[in-house]
Amino acid sequence: MPALMPPKSTVSPPRVKPMHNTLREWIVEILKCHEPLLAIAMRQRAKFEGWLKFELAAVAEKHGAQSVEVETAFAERGKRSDLSFTFNGTRYDVEIKTANSSWRVAGVHNKHRPLPRNIARIVGDAQKLSRYSEHGIVAFVLFPIPPQDERWTKYLDRLASSLGISLSAQEHCCRLSVDLGHNRADLVVCSFEVQRSKSLSPRITAG
Repeated sequence: MPALMPPKSTVSPPRVKPMHNTLREWIVEILKCHEPLLAIAMRQRAKFEGWLKFELAAVAEKHGAQSVEVETAFAERGKRSDLSFTFNGTRYDVEIKTANSSWRVAGVHNKHRPLPRNIARIVGDAQKLSRYSEHGIVAFVLFPIPPQDERWTKYLDRLASSLGISLSAQEHCCRLSVDLGHNRADLVVCSFEVQRSKSLSPRITAG
């Protein structure tokens, strides 16, 4: 009787982390290293995307990205991405937004900041990347958020609905708590990928 052969073991290849996850980790790294600066921006509800894109460019280079460029022009005249780089042989174009809210938080200036308008601008960024970039990533920081407050997830759902995709607070966002001096406030960092599409609706990679 022939000897029985043990069953062959099957090993699944390791899952490659989506680039939008890596980019989000880079942004979180930056924000954690600059909490005093971040606290000033949050207390005033002041946007900081201009500063963030240069910090992100530097961190991308530190982690091995090549051909890093801020305010990169697309082939189409007059269109630009906030940041571009090549990572593991693929070129990415990134749009960055810092979306400020009007929610009352102790220690934060009371100012009216129309969050729906900020969400509409994020939608516009995704649509632009869909038209002009082969591999686009939208990243945004939403702030300030009162601790233990989950209202921000409604705006994530609204963004997903506008783009016809699924976005998850667990898979696409990271929440941070920031020391404002006498109290704390939160922010969320979210990101997702966009691929080029010839149709009017952007082709979004939410996973």
